[in-house]
Amino acid sequence: MADDKKPAAKKQYVLPHKNAKGEQDGWSVKLEGSTKPTKVFKTKVEAEKYAKELAKKQGTDVVRQKKDGKFQKSK
Repeated sequence: MADDKKPAAKKQYVLPHKNAKGEQDGWSVKLEGSTKPTKVFKTKVEAEKYAKELAKKQGTDVVRQKKDGKFQKSK
């Protein structure tokens, strides 16, 4: 008997983006489990907007991280 369950959609993460020197230089949107960002933005607002669009298309959630590394509560 075949299992018809789809794997859970991966979440979109909004994270502080760091340059080669380790300094924060924007905000990245990254797919759960990915090592490279999908896209990098200058502001967190822009990154969140893009992540929400992707998550809506994929039927999943957005996880936001603050500059200090702590995860932000869902809106």
